[in-house]
Amino acid sequence: MTASSDIEHGGTERAAGVPPSNIEQSPLLRNETSVTSEQTTLADSSSNNIGARSIDSGITRTCLASALIMVIAPLQYGYHIAELNTPKGIITKCSSTHDSRLPLCLPMNDNMYSLATSIFAVGGLFGSLAAGWMAERWGRRGALMYNNLPFVVGPLLMAFALTPSMLVAGRLISGIGSGASIVIAPLYLSEIAPVKLRGTLNLLNQLSIVVGILITLIIGVLANSGPYWRVSVGFGLVLASLQLTIIQFAVESPRYLWSRGKRVEARQVLRSLRGTANVDDEVGGWASSDSDASGGDEIPSRADRAVTIFNIFMFPEYRKPWALVLLLQFGQQLSGINTVFYYSSSVLEKMFSSHVSGILTMLIGVLNVLATSSGALIVDRFGRRPLLFASMAAMTISITLLGLSLAFGWNVMAVASLYLVVASFAPGYGPVPFLLGTEFFDVKASGAGGSWALAANWMGTFIVAAAFLPVQNIIGQWVFGVFVAALVICGAVFYVHVPETKGKTIEDIVKEFK
Repeated sequence: MTASSDIEHGGTERAAGVPPSNIEQSPLLRNETSVTSEQTTLADSSSNNIGARSIDSGITRTCLASALIMVIAPLQYGYHIAELNTPKGIITKCSSTHDSRLPLCLPMNDNMYSLATSIFAVGGLFGSLAAGWMAERWGRRGALMYNNLPFVVGPLLMAFALTPSMLVAGRLISGIGSGASIVIAPLYLSEIAPVKLRGTLNLLNQLSIVVGILITLIIGVLANSGPYWRVSVGFGLVLASLQLTIIQFAVESPRYLWSRGKRVEARQVLRSLRGTANVDDEVGGWASSDSDASGGDEIPSRADRAVTIFNIFMFPEYRKPWALVLLLQFGQQLSGINTVFYYSSSVLEKMFSSHVSGILTMLIGVLNVLATSSGALIVDRFGRRPLLFASMAAMTISITLLGLSLAFGWNVMAVASLYLVVASFAPGYGPVPFLLGTEFFDVKASGAGGSWALAANWMGTFIVAAAFLPVQNIIGQWVFGVFVAALVICGAVFYVHVPETKGKTIEDIVKEFK
């Protein structure tokens, strides 16, 4: 079957010998398509346009519901990344006995607790590298469903830990699930989103992460006594169970279905997502992309070889986007954002009581959510580049103020700077690298590209965390000057090489890199 015949005659797909998958896999899809079944039949039997073009579609009920179900995965990442922050004291020290088979606490030194905290990044690295394979093997929806396994096992090990080693093992396993989730979820969101609102829908990924962090801070405050720390580290099991229960209501990515030859089902899902039977314009772009991939003479060719994390940089058309997403994610960590969050508690405790500083730290989480939400509202209006560069410029100023405040003991300015850094990072430099990482690659390379992007993020996290204290011991609070320099250098590179992707199909963006 040629690309053109497939576009013109949607109803001939079944006759062409492509076995349709179970179209009734999602109750949302059944309900939505029943309303437009008459339009669907007409569209399949005629080349005439029926209804509005899908490329002009807004966000439908099916699209929004599927997105909200899937972003429970990055929400779990946000929860797990911060779950050990608040209850450190009650986890490691206890002065009384407790009538239970589970110990009241898990006595450990700072090195062991640091291992329990940092091992999460190791798991995240492995999870992110495996995510591309998972997304291609089981599909986007299937991969996120199976990815709940580490989100079940990890919290169970931590909640019922008898030794510090069990806590460490639980963190490692939760990290694996977290690493995979923040690769697959943004990919899924970009593939189901309408072209004109892809940025808004994709930023639900970052919003869910910061909501997860906020939930952790709230539960940490409530569970900050006695044996209740086990509730704090085990709450992730509730989130995993919730997603496993409702994931059947989400649809699979139509772009993934198309790439697997399931073209009847891909059209049906796309109609449901767009609320119109006229999907020929959008499907036409997919078919054109497939035709371009099979007609080139480059070696290796996308038509000849699968794109994996081991060979993506061997394909000329993917080298520049691959390098850019690596720098976007690694540069995000070089901005020092995680060390800023680390400093928040110590800075606030210098001026306020532990109770007040805990509340103010929680308010940083609230600010993080509000600022991220503002980015989601404007990213498709103003574009990716303006949002990214405005965020980086504001971060440069606020981190400079933070470094100066800490160096000269300006406590009030230091507290204000903490909030400014968060408000600067959350709407732009936080979510935009994740969004661009899903827009720079076509469906064949999206899994591998996403895996490399998040692997760079995890490696940046580890390197900055490992180097921060030694560098600080040498140059003091002027270490923040390193972060400012990284922001300036990365910003200059991004200004020259990162294209604007607002309003463009992924196929058009990929062509610009060729």
